[in-house]
Amino acid sequence: MSKILLPELQNKKRASSIFLAVGAKKTGKTQGSINIQVEMFKRQGKPVLVFDVGCQSEYDDYIGIAIDDISRFNRLASKEPYPFFVCRECEDIDLFFTLVNQWVKNSFVVFEDATSYMAGNLSEPVRKLILNSRNLCNDYLFNLHSLAEPAPFLFRHSEYIILRKTSDIKLPVKVPVPHKIERAMAEIKAENARLYPLPEQPKLAFRVIDITSAD
Repeated sequence: MSKILLPELQNKKRASSIFLAVGAKKTGKTQGSINIQVEMFKRQGKPVLVFDVGCQSEYDDYIGIAIDDISRFNRLASKEPYPFFVCRECEDIDLFFTLVNQWVKNSFVVFEDATSYMAGNLSEPVRKLILNSRNLCNDYLFNLHSLAEPAPFLFRHSEYIILRKTSDIKLPVKVPVPHKIERAMAEIKAENARLYPLPEQPKLAFRVIDITSAD
């Protein structure tokens, strides 16, 4: 899999961005996310917190953290040489968002399988978390299945889409910079056909799109 190169990863200052990793199953979303986590820690020293209610095996080696300990996340992370944490024991998603917004700073927070709670009308804790990201110097990455599902609010307040093969046929109106997205979709389709032609092969092609600029 090619390395994901983002401007934020070249910047050693504590920047703050929101990334939308969009792709169907078997397109390398989770591994791509892990690659970004590693680079974010190496280059900016940001500890990683993954919200993984689906219990994906890729995070089995991460340090487990209970919802009751989120208030101590930065303190716990400062004691670890490799501060990669995963929270899997939270049925109240809004509670997790509230605690992160209250206690987690200068960190990289990843939301696996975020489609179910980032579609439609977003709850107030979700909105507050997104709007407050710069004040906390946090970066957020949301793993999503398609461009059709996320709420328009999420697109408006994000900086990058890491796009892979999706089930999207027609772009919804809410998607920003549609000309850039459509061009990326065509390139991804062509690259997958060339490099991963067999039906059983994962389709790993991706493009990183800056959605803050039409250029």
